[in-house]
Amino acid sequence: MSMAENMQNQHHLAFGLIADVQYADVDDGTNYNQTRRRYYRAALQSLKKTISKWKNLPYSLAFVLQLGDLIDGMNRRKNGEKAVAVALETALAPFRELPCSTHHMIGNHDLYNMTRKECYLSELNTSRLRGAQSVEGAFYYSAVVHPRLKLVVLDTYDVGVLGFGDSPKHPHYLEAVEILHQNNPNEEKNSSVGVQGDARRFAAYNGGLGKEQLGWLNAQLTDADSKRQNVLLCGHVQLNPVLSEAVNTGTCLVWNYTDVQKILHSHGCVIGCLAGHDHDGSHSVDSAGIHHLVLNGVIETPPDSDAYAIAFLCDHTLEIEGAGVVPSVSLPLKYFANDEEIHV
Repeated sequence: MSMAENMQNQHHLAFGLIADVQYADVDDGTNYNQTRRRYYRAALQSLKKTISKWKNLPYSLAFVLQLGDLIDGMNRRKNGEKAVAVALETALAPFRELPCSTHHMIGNHDLYNMTRKECYLSELNTSRLRGAQSVEGAFYYSAVVHPRLKLVVLDTYDVGVLGFGDSPKHPHYLEAVEILHQNNPNEEKNSSVGVQGDARRFAAYNGGLGKEQLGWLNAQLTDADSKRQNVLLCGHVQLNPVLSEAVNTGTCLVWNYTDVQKILHSHGCVIGCLAGHDHDGSHSVDSAGIHHLVLNGVIETPPDSDAYAIAFLCDHTLEIEGAGVVPSVSLPLKYFANDEEIHV
C-alpha cells in the first residue's frame, strides 16, 4: 500500500507539486551543456497525464504548487513572440481542469518569454488568488492554507537581469548587473566557467531577493511564530547549496541565499523550502534543520516516467510522496497540525 493510500483518511489536507514543465511546440533538444535531452512537446503530455492522475485521486487536492518555468524560452526563440501567448495558454489549460487553485511561481524561462510586467498581468501571477496576502505590484505573497500551515511564495528573480527589458533603469536590474559584474568574470553571464563552488550561483539565469522582500519575509515569519503556524517556502530557485563530490556545485542557487537563510534561521516556524530550476532535483537539510527539496524537472524526464509529488499534512509531519524520479521526504512539523489551540 502506498503512502497516499495509507494516509488518505488521516491527513488534514493534500496538495500537488510539479516543476519545470517548459513546454514548447518544438522538436526535442538538449540542455545548455548538451548533456541532457529535453522533451519539449512531450512535456505537455506528461503534464496532462499528471493532471489526470490528480483528478482521479480518491481524495481531493487543496491546491497545486507549480514551481516555475511552465513554458520554455524556445517558444520565443524558435517560434517568435506570437507563439508565447499560445504556448502559455496551452500549458495553463490543464491546470484549469482541476477543482482546486494552482499557485504559480515565476521562473527564468517564463522571463525569457515575457517581461515581468507581462507576467504580472498574466495568469502566472497568482498573488491575486483569493486568500493571498500580497504586496501591490509584487509576485511574492503568503497564504494560510490550514490553521497550522502557511505558504510563503517567493520571487527569486526580484533582483535579476531577466524580465526588465521594458524597464532597463529599474534599480533591481541595475543592482543585478553590478552583482554579476563583480562576481562573474565571463563575458557570457550565463556561463560560470572558471568560477568554483557556490560562487557559480552568480549567473544570469539566477536572481535574488531585494531588501523589501527580505523585510516582508521576516515580518511574515514573525507573524507565523506568534500564531504557531508551520511555514513552507516555495520559489523557483533553491535556497541551500547542495554539497557533493562534484568539482562544481551551486549553479542553481539564489544569489543572496545566505541573507535569506539568516532570516529563516532566526525563526522557529520554517519546516521546509521547495524549488525547481535544477532539473536533477535534490534533497538537503541545512544547519538549522530546515529541509530543502528541489523537484526534478518534467522537461528532462522521459515521457514514460513521472515527475511530480503529492504532499500530505499529517498530525506531526508533512509527508511528501514523490512519483517517478521525485523522491519521497518527511518534514517534521514545528507545531502539530492536530493542535486545536489557535492563536490570532
